[in-house]
Amino acid sequence: MSAASYSHCKYTPLSNALIVQRFKGLISRFTCYVNDVGCYIKDASFVANYLYDVIIQVDKRAAYHCIFHDMPLGLSEPKALASYCYWILKLRPFSVVFRDKTDAEKTNAADKKLYDDALSYFTERFCLHMLDSLCWELKGGGLKLSDSREAELEYALKHTDISKGALMVIFEILVDNS
Repeated sequence: MSAASYSHCKYTPLSNALIVQRFKGLISRFTCYVNDVGCYIKDASFVANYLYDVIIQVDKRAAYHCIFHDMPLGLSEPKALASYCYWILKLRPFSVVFRDKTDAEKTNAADKKLYDDALSYFTERFCLHMLDSLCWELKGGGLKLSDSREAELEYALKHTDISKGALMVIFEILVDNS
C-alpha cells in the first residue's frame, strides 16, 4: 500500500486494477486452502460482492491508519491480514458444501471430530491458514501455536466478538513470535 493512495489526508478509492489484483489474491489463497482440506469438501464457492466489500473495507482501514494514526504506509502486513480476516469472519464470503460422512466418520469418535471440526471451523481455519502463510513469508517458519492454543484461537474467532484493532494486535504478536 503506498502513501500516494492517501494523499492530502483524504481517502481515494482503489482503482479497478488494484481491486482485481486483490480479488485474485484472495481467491488464490482460498483455492489453496480448499485444496489442502479437499478430502472433506464436495464444492466450494464465493460471493463476489462480499469479497469486493472485504477488499474495500480493508483499504478504508489502511487509509484510516494513515490519516488518523500518522502511519504513511497504512497497515503492516500482519495488520492488513488481520483486517482481511476480520471482514472475512464478519461477511462470510465463502460457501462450502461438505461431502457426506464416511462410515468411519459416523462411528469412529476421532474421525467424527475431525470431520465436524472441519465443517464447524472452516472459515476460522482459513484465516489461520493465511496467518501461517504470512509467517512463512515474513519469518521463514510457520505459525508457532500448540494444538490447544490453535483450538482456542479458532474458538475465539468463531464465538467471540473480537474487534479489528484487537485482531491486528493478536496477529502482529503471533507473527513476531513465529
